[in-house]
Amino acid sequence: MSTHDRRSVEIQPKPLASARYVLAPNGLFLQREELPQPNQHPYVELVQAADIRLPVSYDSHTARDTAAQLLGYARQHYTELPLPATLSVDLLDPTSHNATTSTWSLSAYLNLSYHAPFDASLDTEIDTWELTPALAARWGRALLTLAAVLDNAHAVATQAVLADRCGTTPISNIRDWANRKSQDDDSDDDDYWILRELREALDEEDKLVRQQTLIAALDIANPDLPAALTDLRLNAAGTLGHLDAAKAIKDIADRYGLPLFMWTEEHWWLARHLSVGELTEAEWRRFTNTLEIQQFPLHVEQRQQDGHGIDFELALKQAGLSCRACSIRTHGDIADTYGHCEACLPSDRAAALTEALERGCPVEPFNQGISSHSGVPGAACELCGLPLPKASDNNGEQR
Repeated sequence: MSTHDRRSVEIQPKPLASARYVLAPNGLFLQREELPQPNQHPYVELVQAADIRLPVSYDSHTARDTAAQLLGYARQHYTELPLPATLSVDLLDPTSHNATTSTWSLSAYLNLSYHAPFDASLDTEIDTWELTPALAARWGRALLTLAAVLDNAHAVATQAVLADRCGTTPISNIRDWANRKSQDDDSDDDDYWILRELREALDEEDKLVRQQTLIAALDIANPDLPAALTDLRLNAAGTLGHLDAAKAIKDIADRYGLPLFMWTEEHWWLARHLSVGELTEAEWRRFTNTLEIQQFPLHVEQRQQDGHGIDFELALKQAGLSCRACSIRTHGDIADTYGHCEACLPSDRAAALTEALERGCPVEPFNQGISSHSGVPGAACELCGLPLPKASDNNGEQR
């Protein structure tokens, strides 16, 4: 919950008579009839239609109006004095709270719920209840807090919509300024390096913001998310399109090193026929639900079974996880195993390295000799990790 650290607010209290009220679907109290005893606590019942209890939903306006009535009634009961022009009321922290939902337990049978961004409702299992001053005070404080949360949600949404319509963000504005500054004739070398570091920092910040936004496709309702993902910013998946989902999936795949292929509007093959954004989300779903696209995973699997897909054995050898001589699983760094199991690794380390190098780089076709390896002499092969011999001088000595 974010109310910008406000712990109290001012309201104009309203009187609430000793009467029987109905709670309208918008949350307002509507008086039906006065009670025979003037000092009797008011009674509230839900509006019913065809024996069905209508749900109660609040916006920030009806939440404040109802809170003014509830707190005005509680004030009158406790002080028996005329209502003041304004009341200072402490906000009420929710009973439970997570990234998208807040709940205020008002009594054993009455709960006030908020679900981001704008859904606010009253939940109860009974039709009629007595409005005691204690319940009225707690209910009113909770509604004022709810109104502040809803106002903040609308402010955040407005800011996001304006930024989206304008196509600018604070990061992009600063980057534009840095680009203009770097083009000034008066800029010296120090300015260039400072502006370059500034742009790099902005790029990194922009990347983090995109990751937080894109991975929002993950729904907080999924209880099996790994701990490493629990600090991500989450939003409702229903607000995201397929491009957002694809980028979120790619971020997660990159994080865990998962090879990935996806169809999106941005794929080069589709880009020859369509402009990105030309299809609506409904049209995209129609396209991906066609028999041709739905059979794509089967085509990939069939290629793998036919032996025309990925050579997993070769990949294991390239990674130094399978013996390059007999294909048995190996353990340890390539700099120690030279890509061989214990049985195939010669006891003479120099001879073992020479043999491994002459066998050829497993990323390239086998049996191409030492020339197939890539990298600086004395370092490791950039492709397979084998240590490369140092360069020799004119006398044949290594240096």
